[in-house]
Amino acid sequence: FSGIWRVEYEELGRFIDESCAFGLKPRLTYFDDDSILIVEMPSAVHEAPLVALHTALTCFFASIPYDRQAINVNVLSNIEASDSLVPDMRISLQNMYAEDADVIIPGLAETAFSQHRDALVDKLEDAIIENPSLLLVIAAVVCEDAPYRSPKRGSDTGRALLQDPMKRRAKDFVSATGRPALNAPVVVEGHTWCSISSVWFKVWVRGDHPIDIFSDDNTLVADGFLYPQDTMAPVLAMMEKGVNMIRERLISLCKEIDPDVDVKALQDSNSVFRVQREEIVTKIAGAMRETAYRRYSAWFK
Repeated sequence: FSGIWRVEYEELGRFIDESCAFGLKPRLTYFDDDSILIVEMPSAVHEAPLVALHTALTCFFASIPYDRQAINVNVLSNIEASDSLVPDMRISLQNMYAEDADVIIPGLAETAFSQHRDALVDKLEDAIIENPSLLLVIAAVVCEDAPYRSPKRGSDTGRALLQDPMKRRAKDFVSATGRPALNAPVVVEGHTWCSISSVWFKVWVRGDHPIDIFSDDNTLVADGFLYPQDTMAPVLAMMEKGVNMIRERLISLCKEIDPDVDVKALQDSNSVFRVQREEIVTKIAGAMRETAYRRYSAWFK
């Protein structure tokens, strides 16, 4: 939406936060310079690319030793990273012994599903401007074979589905679609409810200066496809590099709180961050069915 003033964006945000009428709450992103508001409804496929990453990060931080009373480490979804950005995932560090300490945001991730990459880049660029100390930024773009359109009620698909006296249960709806897979579109009654053409990742890490979203320095940025081909190796390596930088920032925070702290165990190279490509594939393939069923449910109403 264009021509939206900040006061209108803030009022809409308050209304959504306070309203009991919303089941699934939309996520808002506002661009001050252009007075543009992006409204996104949550979907399983939108969230899926980062689910495995969220799990891997949570396990990694749980495995390394630091004073958990002194430092609060969080990996959270859909929590503000700036006044105008609520990313899909945010990593934060918080000094619990200082009354006036800011929450440190060393990493964030954002997914685009059926959304132009330019809008995603604009979001990330604004986030870096507002958080120049960011150490790790991850983008995932999931593209459908074609923009989704619900079936017309007078079509063959519409007539077949509307013969049902009530909405089909999820397992009945997808029972004839075969095993979940990225290369298996969810087609029911001749209509494609969800079909993925590609899944692409890009990862940036900080050098001596704030992250440059347009950099082509292969020591600081990597990109690759999860699907249809697999070129994820440099992406996964850059993720690991970024997480290790966040670990170093955590060590630095430990020393700020207690200059005499022993951080040898925290520096142990045997504690490594790993995310499996296969797990990301599984999450997205499973989410295709959920997204298809939610689309059908919304249409059947």
